[in-house]
Amino acid sequence: MAELTVSLESLLERFGPHPAYTPPGGWQDESRNPAERLVKTHCCFCGQQCGIQLKVRGNQVIGFEPWEEFPFNHGMLCPKGVKRYMQGGHPDRLLDPLMRTPQGFRVSSWDEALDFTARRLREIQEKYGKDSVAIYGGASLISEKSYLLGKFARVALGTRHIDYNGRLCMVSAAAAYKLAFGVDRSPFPWSDIPKAQVVLVAGANVAERLWNLHIPTRRHRARGRRGR
Repeated sequence: MAELTVSLESLLERFGPHPAYTPPGGWQDESRNPAERLVKTHCCFCGQQCGIQLKVRGNQVIGFEPWEEFPFNHGMLCPKGVKRYMQGGHPDRLLDPLMRTPQGFRVSSWDEALDFTARRLREIQEKYGKDSVAIYGGASLISEKSYLLGKFARVALGTRHIDYNGRLCMVSAAAAYKLAFGVDRSPFPWSDIPKAQVVLVAGANVAERLWNLHIPTRRHRARGRRGR
């Protein structure tokens, strides 16, 4: 197991997290200096892909506006989506590769980091076989990126071991869908939920974890229908 080369305090001071971060210009900057344009896009934090409009000025994202016409979230966002735009310029964001040395991490060029990674992957596979390397993707990859990741694993690395975050968080749901409905995904749209006579939620806190489901569920109960 790797050991820390410097103290934990120095790592936190340099790399964060810094939860009390204030964006450049302060919180009122975007109201005093309006954005040049709005760019419609999606929040990438989870698989719900809520619609959002990003405020752009000088090719930098400075804030967001609700996208009320978007059919899924109607302009509403969870706390993570509200602050998503701040990641681009956050001081905790890594902008360069870091190489581990006996004295700690040092900034390296992309060529050096990629050459090192490729060399170590080849050394490991030459010693232990192609399948000694595995690829693990993220939950927010779009279809095209997932396709490229699969090609990289099977063609470039020649490994059969590739998985993604969705299997970790959706394997139980997919099994339940398969048993109940015969398919491994939800067979009905979210727009059906407000039309249901009864909504059963088991083992989940939708108010904290799945707010886009919590809102129609509350409206469902407000109309006198049953929710459990």
